[in-house]
Amino acid sequence: MECREARVAVSALVDDELSGEQKRLVEEHVASCAACSAIAEDYRRIGRSLKAAAFVRAPADMGERIRLQIARESGGDRSPAASGWRTYASQAAALMLVAGLSASAAWHLATKRSAHNSLQGDILSAHVRSLLQDRPTQIASSDRHTVKPWFIGRLDYAPPVRDLTAEGFPLTGARLDFVGDRRVASIVYMRRQHVINLFVWPADAGAAVEPGSSAVKGYNALTWTADGVVHWAISDLNLPELTQFQSLLAGR
Repeated sequence: MECREARVAVSALVDDELSGEQKRLVEEHVASCAACSAIAEDYRRIGRSLKAAAFVRAPADMGERIRLQIARESGGDRSPAASGWRTYASQAAALMLVAGLSASAAWHLATKRSAHNSLQGDILSAHVRSLLQDRPTQIASSDRHTVKPWFIGRLDYAPPVRDLTAEGFPLTGARLDFVGDRRVASIVYMRRQHVINLFVWPADAGAAVEPGSSAVKGYNALTWTADGVVHWAISDLNLPELTQFQSLLAGR
């Protein structure tokens, strides 16, 4: 089973709505795929957050109060007691609204984290695939004026290409790759014997990704947005040197 199929069924798996062979296939895939396992855990966390945020214990005498209020309203009662009940009801409604907003915020954060984890898994897979080839480039060149034009007609955007040879991060070439369902540019650099894959693509509708660093399965990754372009740099290079590489690209 591929990730795309599994991710459609992860929610049903977490909710125990699968059975038989389909359940077995999804469970096996989730157990063997770090990205899909992270998505499943995010769904579980969402469920726990919603249950915790949406549960408000009602007072023991609420049922009786409701019955009395209905009787009073039916009889045209506008007494101070009725007014007090309306105040109580308003407060209860406010509490339920706060609980709903809290659940919505938890859902948004969990969904955002799930998307980030999924993207990180795709970046890691693309990086590892490149290392399994004879060479990680389709166009091998240290000349940015050769590498940049190579993308013309292959992508619907022009990726930024810089040569950092003088700074100790020589450009070695580039290739096309897939991250999720998107065709992206991967610009390849070296630091001694360490391959650095720099994945770049336009930010959707001008939306920037949150800058950050992560370590996954022995690799370090940095992500940031600059000039409307999303950048993901990944390598087995140590984090301080990878951060130096990022600073050089940003001109800092």
